[in-house]
Amino acid sequence: MATRSFLSSTQWEQAQEVLTPPLMTPDGDVRQVFCFSAENFSGWLSARLEEIFKSSPEWEKCHPIILGSWARGELSPKSDIDVLFCGDEEKVKLFVDKANEQGLKLRYRMPHNPSDWTENVEAFDILALLKARPWTPEGAQKLFEQQKKIWSKKNYYRRILLKAVKEERKNRAKRFDSITNYLEPNLKFGPGGLRDLEQGLQIYELFAEKFTHPGHALNVLHYYRNYFLNIRQKLHLEGHGDILSNAVQFDLAKWMGFKTHKDFMRDLQRGLSRVHFYSDWIVEVAESSEKELKKLERFEFKKFEDLSLALHKNSSVLVQKKVRENLDSLLPDAKVKSLAKRRGQVLESILDIKATDEFLVSIFRSRLIDKLVPEIRRLVGYVQHDQYHRFTADSHIMQACREVKRIYKKSSQLGPLKSLHQKLTKEDWRILSWSCLYHDLAKGLESGDHHSDLGVTIVERDFKSYGFSKLFTDEVKWMVKNHLEISQAAFRKNPKDPKVWQDLRDKGVEGARLYRLALFTAIDIRATNPEAWNEWKAKLLRDLVVSLESKKAQDYFDFQTLRLRKKLQLSSEVIEELGPVLLDSLAIKDLVNDLKKAEHAEGSLAPLVYKTRKGEVWIRFHEKKDRKGLLSDYVGQLYSLGLGIRHASIHTLSKVGVYDWFQVSTTRNIQQLTKILENTQVQSKNIPAVKFESIQLVSADEKEWVISFKGPDQSGLLASAAKSLSELGVSIKSARVHTWGRQVDDIFTVKSLGSEPQELIANLRQKYQL
Repeated sequence: MATRSFLSSTQWEQAQEVLTPPLMTPDGDVRQVFCFSAENFSGWLSARLEEIFKSSPEWEKCHPIILGSWARGELSPKSDIDVLFCGDEEKVKLFVDKANEQGLKLRYRMPHNPSDWTENVEAFDILALLKARPWTPEGAQKLFEQQKKIWSKKNYYRRILLKAVKEERKNRAKRFDSITNYLEPNLKFGPGGLRDLEQGLQIYELFAEKFTHPGHALNVLHYYRNYFLNIRQKLHLEGHGDILSNAVQFDLAKWMGFKTHKDFMRDLQRGLSRVHFYSDWIVEVAESSEKELKKLERFEFKKFEDLSLALHKNSSVLVQKKVRENLDSLLPDAKVKSLAKRRGQVLESILDIKATDEFLVSIFRSRLIDKLVPEIRRLVGYVQHDQYHRFTADSHIMQACREVKRIYKKSSQLGPLKSLHQKLTKEDWRILSWSCLYHDLAKGLESGDHHSDLGVTIVERDFKSYGFSKLFTDEVKWMVKNHLEISQAAFRKNPKDPKVWQDLRDKGVEGARLYRLALFTAIDIRATNPEAWNEWKAKLLRDLVVSLESKKAQDYFDFQTLRLRKKLQLSSEVIEELGPVLLDSLAIKDLVNDLKKAEHAEGSLAPLVYKTRKGEVWIRFHEKKDRKGLLSDYVGQLYSLGLGIRHASIHTLSKVGVYDWFQVSTTRNIQQLTKILENTQVQSKNIPAVKFESIQLVSADEKEWVISFKGPDQSGLLASAAKSLSELGVSIKSARVHTWGRQVDDIFTVKSLGSEPQELIANLRQKYQL
């Protein structure tokens, strides 16, 4: 399309007054062509062009033949100016040069063969000749002769033209089958736009004898020809191109007389859908044989189930059109209760995970879906402009129903998430399919409730009327209500955070529900914005599933269950404080029972020696009241007993007190250790000199500092570090010991001293000569 207009600045201002909005708000269901000023404005633009060209003495001598939108009476301020010249070549060159000097961008050509204008030209150039408008009598005579030749070979040329139209539509469909086109349509080249519309009308004229009842389809195309042209002309006058961007939709909606831009876009999207459908239908009729068309005419539908059955056998646009014609007679009121169970059965066949994609799409394009699920009708053309949504609401639902079938047939499309595919049963896939259809049905309802909550009500109402089981209904209701939960947890939160686990578990995300919801999230993303789905998001979803099914998560859930059952006063965060090593080693039941004793004990508990199933030995110390140097004393005692400390979980817990666990290496049995610890006073012992490789500040805030002591595994490391911190007046809140091979990393969380943490680090490094 030309980047600039042929109008002068003065004419541009005049054009603003000539082009007027509709006399009434357009209504796609009531087609009133007279209310648009598109043709009058096109005529005014044509007169301005003629004034420009007639001012040149060479214009008539070139014998111009007007083509394209100018010839069809569809000019817009930025339309291409298409002309064929059949006059003297030198005069044509002189005229074109002058036009270019004036800034006019002509798309022109001259016949390669003056006797045959179809020679060496594209099929669409031949098609353009049939609608061409001559300027001079000589040009008119020449054009008439060429049109006669074309019509004399009507069957030959129309086969060529039909093939070219189908190929062009196919290529354009690929080009404009982008996510942007759905919410920001291209009025000229996009699906259902003016190019589709023009081709539909042209193909109809070439194959008119094949159509028996084309009235409705032609009315639709003629109505939207004026509607879309009116919008395009206004777009151009506002300085835009053919793309109806989000920003300009608001102003155009106001100009056209709509209450909101959503109402405007909903009506426009319905129009694009209709034009796309009926232009496709015209092309398909033109391509069909007389035998095929007669067979279609004999189609009879006795009950509404026959409609879906016909589409199941033949999903072509021809059958879709036939179905459209019978919708109101067979399903006059889609909400009739007596038909509810039958509607449910038909939907079951459509949503069958093994049903073809073509069948599903035909259900939507034939608008049978509107009768089966009346809420869909309200969502046709419903737009949501944000960084995420790229389809209208009805298109998104259709895409979701398609996506679930695609991933069922080809799990590799899920990337890292494909392992979940095999975990789903036949019933799981059924639940997924119905969830895809119902998850967004409540969007756009005037209510303060979230669409997920409103959707649950729709599911319950419909599934009850379909006669579905309570179990199945409850599972789909749960999916609809929670269909956004996994995405938020996987992409916006820490999947390893127990708070995230607990929140999901509280909502019922576990087992088969977890697998379904994770797969649904992938489906929803792909159906909302295909470009938003990638390997990274698949990995995040998989990582969340793995995290929720990890032993750490299961221990966490077991701990919380027992904590509540035992009525522990401890907060749920205590499990994080105790650490994964301790939880992985001890039986959760034993740990909770011990915490229960410590919480209710009036004084300190005696040391506990605990042997795990793996043969690991852990020792627990407990004191109701903390005191300075207590950790150093515990560690010193273990050292004095010749016990090597492998790991430690050291804490002071509210209502419990000091609660420290140490995993030790020893050759003594449990009874011996228990007896020794019971009869030994906790006391400080001499700690041998040790050497650390590094002492670093891991993190620091106003409340606490985290310090790391790293070094080769050697006797007395933990005891030395604990004693050094105690001597520097530091209060230890917790500590963890990590041993990897011959390397040890002791992590201490201490109370902030109020001064600079680096000062403490410097003192520690000085003590150990680092």
